[in-house]
Amino acid sequence: MTRAGAIVLLAALACAGPRQALGPRPRKIALLPPENRSGVVAPMNEVRAAIGAALRAQGVPVVDDAAMDQFVANHRVRNTAGIDRATAAAAAEELGADAVLVSVLDLYQPARPAKFGLALRLVSTAEGAILWIDGEARTSDESPGLLDLGVLDLKGLQARIYRDLAASLAAWRNGEGSRAPACDGGRRFRPDSRFRAKSLDLSAPKTVAVLPFLNESQRRAAGELVALQLARQLEASGRFRVVEPGEMRDELRRYRIVMENGVSLDVARVLLELVHADLVVGGTVYDYQDAEDAPMVDFSAVVLQRQGEEIVWQSTSHARGDDGVFILDAGRVGTASALSCRMARALVDDLLRR
Repeated sequence: MTRAGAIVLLAALACAGPRQALGPRPRKIALLPPENRSGVVAPMNEVRAAIGAALRAQGVPVVDDAAMDQFVANHRVRNTAGIDRATAAAAAEELGADAVLVSVLDLYQPARPAKFGLALRLVSTAEGAILWIDGEARTSDESPGLLDLGVLDLKGLQARIYRDLAASLAAWRNGEGSRAPACDGGRRFRPDSRFRAKSLDLSAPKTVAVLPFLNESQRRAAGELVALQLARQLEASGRFRVVEPGEMRDELRRYRIVMENGVSLDVARVLLELVHADLVVGGTVYDYQDAEDAPMVDFSAVVLQRQGEEIVWQSTSHARGDDGVFILDAGRVGTASALSCRMARALVDDLLRR
């Protein structure tokens, strides 16, 4: 997008209204077919059925899969890793759903040690806003215990993660749990370098647009996965409201905004106006590996502020799952998903530190 085009688009958006506040907790949920971002072929129908079964076991009413499939076909929903506001509203009208559950499979390895990772978020059909977000990624041998009795096969690992995430959603829905459980943090996951402008104003809660990161790693979809971890940790801080990624994708498509080389200042200005955000977050993923010896993640992040239209944060983060681990693998992180979640938590903590 040229600078002149950005200025014209900004003028057209000048009279757009503010984002609405969140409504009541949902009674009925529509489960979008899960999106596979694991980089390998996975049994997605089984994953979908297991998510639905886990939710129903927790007493969460879920729209029938056949009705959801017909809805997806009628509205030509091709990418189910997010949902835009118009499609969410249609789900309310046609399916009677108060919210749509988006699920992303980010890790799938059947061979031992088995690995499995799943990210879920609940999006309001009334406001198109994120209501709840959580995720979990584990290996089957993270807690082997005495004589390796705690080592799980893939089925056992999946069952544990489905149960944990369904229980997390049900607890929040019942007013007993967090809407965005935070990952563990720690100094060893903090950014290697950081710049924080004095003009960064976080004295009041902010709306944040998190863009898919530019992916320069060998891992397919790594940019989306790191961005999703940042979105979750921003929500978990209680100081930010993150724009639903599906809404971001819809705006980028609608206005034909292409970011081949990452986010530019001009594009950031446009996006801040499109989604009525205070901050926009982008970055680049350089490495994202679920290596057998230890996972590795390497990324940079940048934050642009609507007020003053300037870059107010820049950081680089690099970590391995075995950093700082010396005795009996205590504290070892087993997956790139879990590692990037901890790195995102540490980045957000630093962002909020004055």
